Amino acid sequence: MSEETINYLVYETLDDAIARADTEGARRGYAYHRVGSGTRYHTYPQVTADGKYALFVTDYELLEEELPSIVTSVTFPISEDA
Repeated sequence: MSEETINYLVYETLDDAIARADTEGARRGYAYHRVGSGTRYHTYPQVTADGKYALFVTDYELLEEELPSIVTSVTFPISEDA
């Protein structure tokens, strides 16, 4: 059994990461983009340990210019509940 590589794009700001997630939701024709309510994003950005925003993009249709920015490892903060 082969393992799928997990891909992320990392953004400096939450707004930039959300904008990319929103673009993918529109490309997929999610309800929010058709009727103004319902599912909007395929994935939502998560804050990283260094205060940036990682967007899980393994299943995204990526632009050619995004490909060099893909990372396969991201460090997330440790929850205080853990």
